[in-house]
Amino acid sequence: MSRMFKSIERTWNVYVGCEFNCIYCCARKQALTRFRRLPRYQDGFTPRLIEAELSRRFKPGLFIFVAYMGDIAYATREQFLRILNRIREFPETDFLIQTKNPEQLYIWRQDWGIVLPVNVYIGTTIESNRNYGLSKAPPPIDRFRYLTGYPHNHKFLSIEPIMDFDLDVLVSWVRMLQPDIVEVGADNYFNHLPEPPWWKVEELLKRLREFCPKVEEKEGLERLKEVS
Repeated sequence: MSRMFKSIERTWNVYVGCEFNCIYCCARKQALTRFRRLPRYQDGFTPRLIEAELSRRFKPGLFIFVAYMGDIAYATREQFLRILNRIREFPETDFLIQTKNPEQLYIWRQDWGIVLPVNVYIGTTIESNRNYGLSKAPPPIDRFRYLTGYPHNHKFLSIEPIMDFDLDVLVSWVRMLQPDIVEVGADNYFNHLPEPPWWKVEELLKRLREFCPKVEEKEGLERLKEVS
């Protein structure tokens, strides 16, 4: 299984499935085709906790992406607490909890009284500052606002699959968010998305590197250079 992000060393699919129905979602396509015979995808891409994964162990120093094949925002309180309790057993391992509905972070904190441990990075994905309406997920501006306002030290941002954007606006968003890590990627699955010209992507990367500690260009991003 792909690591999804260059910064990530392992994935932990303790929770799978999502109902945002993003038209470009490779995880959904894999679950419904390549992995459809696996027991964990017996109900297609319906969100569910994978009990067997709760016994996984993790080495110190690794960076683990939680729920690569789904969106953990669909987890119930009990499910999320069980996942979080397992994370707490490995304080020397870093974990990424990423969702396209960062408002759920506030429910975890305000309604459930959950404070995330320091070895957790919280993150979201935005495709652009514009809303192209290609997903049932909250619009990019809501994802940005909720993640920016959430009180946690370690934040992660994925800009992928990057779609045409307003340069100054998107840079200002990321500057306000102040993520530890930003990863930028393109559509690698021929979904015919409204992609930006390469010059704009190049300028975005340049500006982000002026204030972000780590900016990664994902494999396939260079394709936009060829089509410009």
